[in-house]
Amino acid sequence: MKLRIIKLGLIHLDACLEIDRKSFKGLWTKSQWERELSDPKRISLGAIDLDTKKLLSLCSAWLVLDEIQLTSIAVHPKHFRKGLGKFILSNLIKHPMCVKSNQIYLEVKETNEPAKALYKSMGFIKKGHRSNFYKDGSNALIYIKKINQKPQKRNLSTVYRKEK
Repeated sequence: MKLRIIKLGLIHLDACLEIDRKSFKGLWTKSQWERELSDPKRISLGAIDLDTKKLLSLCSAWLVLDEIQLTSIAVHPKHFRKGLGKFILSNLIKHPMCVKSNQIYLEVKETNEPAKALYKSMGFIKKGHRSNFYKDGSNALIYIKKINQKPQKRNLSTVYRKEK
């Protein structure tokens, strides 16, 4: 499978709605997706199969001060467990708007074990939870990943100090 990351726009609305329905049972409405795909302050990326031209995964986020808020990440169920979540999230982190940020944070359904495993494998740390966050009353966990951190200067004399 040959993939390409693309910037999503309104022409991808139907494909985003399909993935949302199949992955999240229609978490977002059509108008929410229209806003997500048309607002220049938001980042909306998709992974397409170059052979079929089908959208296989998507993610969207926005820059809030110096933080990236991941608002959605989904993979078409036919393509679960193929590394597409990691592929698209890695590309989001490299996006030019993300270079301005210090961390990326997201909410994930407390029961979504595959997503939690993905985030942990990519260095996200659980920082909290939100009760009754989703339409169905389920809780969300908050995950954060530090990005673009400048290395701290070390005092080499203390690092290499001889013991007596």
